[in-house]
Amino acid sequence: MQTVKNKEIIIGMILEDLHAEFTQELIQSVVNAIPNNKNIRLIVLPGKYGVNKLSKVSAEYNRVYNSVFRYAELCDIDGLIIHLGSISGQNREDQIEHELERFRNIPKIFIASDLKHHTTVNYDNEAGIREAVDILVNVKGLSNICMLGGRVDNKDARTRKEIFARCLAENGITFTENNFVFTDMSPNCEAEAADLLDRNPNAHAVFCVNDSVAKGLYKVMAQRGLTPGKDILVFGFDNTRMTTELFPPLASIGLADCTLGQKALELLLAKINGDAPESAIVATRLYGRESFPHEMYEYSLLELQNSDSSFIYRMFDDCFYRYRSEIIDRESVDLKRLFYEFMSRMLMALKKRYMSIEEFKEIERMIDKFFDKGALNYTDSHKFIKCVEKLQNAINESQRTVGAKVMLNRLFLKMKDCAIMSFASDRTKERRTFSRGRDMIKDFLIECSIYENKSENYIDNVVRSLSNLALRNAALYMFDEPVIYHSREDKIPEHINMLCVIKARELYRISAERQQCHVSDIFRRPELEKKCKGFLAFPVIFGEYVYGLLLLEITPSAFGRGEYISLQLGRSFYLDYIYKKLNANK
Repeated sequence: MQTVKNKEIIIGMILEDLHAEFTQELIQSVVNAIPNNKNIRLIVLPGKYGVNKLSKVSAEYNRVYNSVFRYAELCDIDGLIIHLGSISGQNREDQIEHELERFRNIPKIFIASDLKHHTTVNYDNEAGIREAVDILVNVKGLSNICMLGGRVDNKDARTRKEIFARCLAENGITFTENNFVFTDMSPNCEAEAADLLDRNPNAHAVFCVNDSVAKGLYKVMAQRGLTPGKDILVFGFDNTRMTTELFPPLASIGLADCTLGQKALELLLAKINGDAPESAIVATRLYGRESFPHEMYEYSLLELQNSDSSFIYRMFDDCFYRYRSEIIDRESVDLKRLFYEFMSRMLMALKKRYMSIEEFKEIERMIDKFFDKGALNYTDSHKFIKCVEKLQNAINESQRTVGAKVMLNRLFLKMKDCAIMSFASDRTKERRTFSRGRDMIKDFLIECSIYENKSENYIDNVVRSLSNLALRNAALYMFDEPVIYHSREDKIPEHINMLCVIKARELYRISAERQQCHVSDIFRRPELEKKCKGFLAFPVIFGEYVYGLLLLEITPSAFGRGEYISLQLGRSFYLDYIYKKLNANK
């Protein structure tokens, strides 16, 4: 039997709602957990399931779009990570088990699922919620506590409501349906948030079932002149990057140590190697921010003066909490170790009450390197600056540090300046990237719209237009003839053609004699960039027709642009197909 160590491992990931913040971070956490230079690749197969009443057109689009799930059956995949989301709530367990028969011989791990007889990875919802309730009731003395909940078909939403009510009851607070409103778990919940506030005009705190719902609540509170953290305490769940983009930053319950994706990959690789791992529960904790202030650690002067290595590493883990899920390869700078190096030198100067100018310059250099290598990617600037201020205040309160105090304060000021500049630089880059991306999409659309009735090379022109999108790594496959797709019982052709690949932003056309391959091999084609850890798979469709598959490297821009690009390709192929069909009938 081949093992993880000596074989290329293809991991498939089946999920819904690619545009949700939680889903994107779940995917990224799996990618981050893949060790560098290990022959493992992730292929994400995202589908669509509407929980509200869809129009006939939207329902039809979703049905054809979900043809992407067929590749999990047809392709050579070594293991599956499955996040069912609302799918499990819309179907009975026996129906789900029937569907899973298609993947019977593939090792599987389920995320956020209560399916019996399967290996699952779930949040320990209770730990974080219990911590938050304890602080609200026993520390802050609050009693009028409400919740914006989720869908009844979502396992975590149901569980969080039950735990929240139970924790309140244990603290002598009655939780009634008047304190609760259901939402669709998206930011588009302003009506529900307004309803909750109307019912509870004197609400002290609101628990949002996830961070997206909190975004809708923020909008309603702003319309009413209410400030999260001052007028009403607000906290969410999942601790996504959205929390730091809201103003004020949102407190949220998140993972304490490893991520759901990290644990799921760990268990799946064990299964692929023939082991039988047990289901896992991943611990959670409350991450306090301005909407619900709470600090997990206080830095005492005694700890600072002792400068114990465990204290410094705890400080790093508390502040740069996302770094724990990162796989560090030999070529990368170990930010945790670098933080220890300059912080231990600063605390040693505190202990000795002296710092030389040479030592000061060396620490400055290390701080610059720390931020240049992306330290702020693993925290948020608000939290980091607050941690630095706590350290600075603790040191300045001491009367024994006069000798090194000036230089230490200059170094703390440098850290804060670096954080602010890094944050501003990231925002500037985002705006520039958005502007460039918009222009690239425009050029792509123009190229795809140039349709010459007698051109035999229209498909070639469309393929070449992909070079306008500055994609880092990608691949485009196309069937000889479009597939009319009605259900998962429809036959998919055995062979498909790789038209082109993009490697390191360079487009490479595949010669005609090398294009065709068996559908089962599309994720193992040698032309795919070996250094790319994962791809998002988008079906190229138009109406009821399936033309092929577009693979895009997993990047933040691919989450937003991938479906749009694949739709435009499907539209272009449809025009070409209809034109050729009409001419053939003349």
